Amino acid sequence: MARLRLVPISGNPIDVTQSPSLVGRDPGCEIVVTDGSASRRHARLESREGTWWVVDQASANGTYVNSLKVGETALRNGQELRFGALAFRVDIMEDPEATVSSPILPEQTVLAAPVPSPPAHPPAPPPPIPAAPPPPPPRSAVPPPPAPGRGRRAAGGAPVAQIPAGAAPAKKGRGPFFWIGAGCCGCLLLVVLFAGILGGGVWFMTRGAAEAAQARLQQLRDGEITAVWQNGLSTAYKATLDPQGLEDLVARHPGLREYRDATFWRRSVDDKRAVLAGVLTSASGPPEAVTIRLVKEGGEWKIDEIRFETDER
Repeated sequence: MARLRLVPISGNPIDVTQSPSLVGRDPGCEIVVTDGSASRRHARLESREGTWWVVDQASANGTYVNSLKVGETALRNGQELRFGALAFRVDIMEDPEATVSSPILPEQTVLAAPVPSPPAHPPAPPPPIPAAPPPPPPRSAVPPPPAPGRGRRAAGGAPVAQIPAGAAPAKKGRGPFFWIGAGCCGCLLLVVLFAGILGGGVWFMTRGAAEAAQARLQQLRDGEITAVWQNGLSTAYKATLDPQGLEDLVARHPGLREYRDATFWRRSVDDKRAVLAGVLTSASGPPEAVTIRLVKEGGEWKIDEIRFETDER
C-alpha cells in the first residue's frame, strides 16, 4: 500500500498510517487539527485498492483539492488538500517493502517445422524486364515576348499599340470601426483588471475578520454559547446582550443553530472595525440575510453586532 504524507505550509509533516483516518478538531480523530476553520469531524482519509481517497464528512467550510470543493475524490501526488482554510501538500510514496510477483509461465513444447521437400522441377526463370519507353520529343521553345515600346504590325502593316499593364491596387488601411472596437476592448479590459485588483484587496484586508466570524458561528452551532459570549463578543456588545439573550438569538435563527456555511459578498474594513454582509446557510431552513459587525480588541477580531434582516421587519 502506498504511504500518504500531508505536508503543511509550516510545521512538521503528518504521516497517515491508518486507513481509514478521521481529520478534525475532535480529540477522538486520528488526525487532530486546531485550526478554527476545520470542523470537529471534517473529512475521512482511506485507502482503496492502493489509492488514497478523501471523503468530506459534511463539514461546515468544505474540503478542497486544488481549490475545487469536493465531496469524495482520489488523491494524487503534489496536489493541494485543504480542510476549510487549513492547507496541506499531498505526498504519496510507494512502500519500499512491497513486492511485485511475476507470473510463472507453463512449459511449452516447441515443434520443429518440417523440412520442405525440393521441387520436382526447377523454377522457371523470371520474365525479362521490358525496355523503358523512349523519352518524349522536346517541346518547341516559346517565342520571346515583343520588346517594350514596339508594336506588332497588323496584317495591313499598321502598328498595334501595346496596352500598359495596370498598376497593383494599393492596400487599404484599417477602418475607423476597427480602432473604435480595439479602444473599447482595451477600456473594458482595464476596468475588469481594476475591479479584480480592488476586489482582491478588499478580500485580503477582511480575511482575518471573516475567519474570526466563521469560527464563532461554528462555536454557536456546536452549543458553545458561554465561550462565545466570554471570548468572542466585544465589550460593548456584551453590555447589551447577556448569555441568555445570545442563546435566544441562536434558537430563533436556523442559520446560527444549524450553521453550515457563510457567504459574505459585501465586505468593508476601516482601521479596527469591519462589516460583513451576506447570507448564512443552514442544514434545513432557507438562507438568511445577515450583517455582522466586528471590532478588534486586544489584537483579536470580536463580534460587535449580529443583525438579521428578518429581525428588522
